[in-house]
Amino acid sequence: MRNQVDRQNLAPMEPIRLSATVHRPTAEAFRLFTEGIGEWWPSNRGYSFGGGRLKDVCLEPIAGGRLYERYTDGEEFEVGRVLACEPPKRIVFTWKGRWPEPTEVEVHFTPVGSDTRVDLEHRGWERLGASAEESRRSYLNGWPTVLQQFVERGARSTRSAPGP
Repeated sequence: MRNQVDRQNLAPMEPIRLSATVHRPTAEAFRLFTEGIGEWWPSNRGYSFGGGRLKDVCLEPIAGGRLYERYTDGEEFEVGRVLACEPPKRIVFTWKGRWPEPTEVEVHFTPVGSDTRVDLEHRGWERLGASAEESRRSYLNGWPTVLQQFVERGARSTRSAPGP
């Protein structure tokens, strides 16, 4: 079968690895990354499979849960599936998008004082065959923007302004 990837002859490709510190306790950072993904995902910068139709981005933080986009017309597009979820320490999910095979994203949350270090790894590029290098290069340029949006949202207080 010509369109299937021969998994036995795949040369491993270097994962994308990024780290950032968010000014939130670990449990809050984990919740914001997962349940609050729609609050910070940079869809206003073109980071959506549905373009201008995007209404929300959702991540169900349970094994088997979905990472998906919901559009204004009610349609949903599944980006990936949660493989492992260990709140507030880590989440692992597939990232398929429109590729024939999924890659994997693993995110670790580590307490650093009252802040949280977030380590993101996107791996499995070799599964994409001929489009692997170009796809990896594109995401190597994209993940820093995504992580920066998360950090910026995490820096904003979720509490109401103090009263008079």
